[in-house]
Amino acid sequence: MNTLRWILGLTLVLVGGGYVALLVFSNGFRRSFGASENNQLLAILPLIALGILLAALVWPANRMLLHTGALAAAGFVGLCVWQMISESATILWLGILYLVLWLVFYWWVAWRVPTV
Repeated sequence: MNTLRWILGLTLVLVGGGYVALLVFSNGFRRSFGASENNQLLAILPLIALGILLAALVWPANRMLLHTGALAAAGFVGLCVWQMISESATILWLGILYLVLWLVFYWWVAWRVPTV
């Protein structure tokens, strides 16, 4: 389980860093063409959700963080499915795969009955 936490955490940090870099570069690119910047609320919400998922990985003993992370993961799954339906973004299967692995971690930590 510890290996799964490391894999999920490192993947989350890489994706979050890539998201921030893409957001910064895309805003500069959009301004160069005279377009408005990305909506900051829509830019910050995924980062907050990624932070919650990462916090639940770092402190798995905090059940409130785990449950909040599960809600964030479920929201991300819904967003991925909606984007796949509306824009045919099939690459989001990778996001769904990651979130399924995160929910397996959640089940393992929060709901598995320990054996004596």
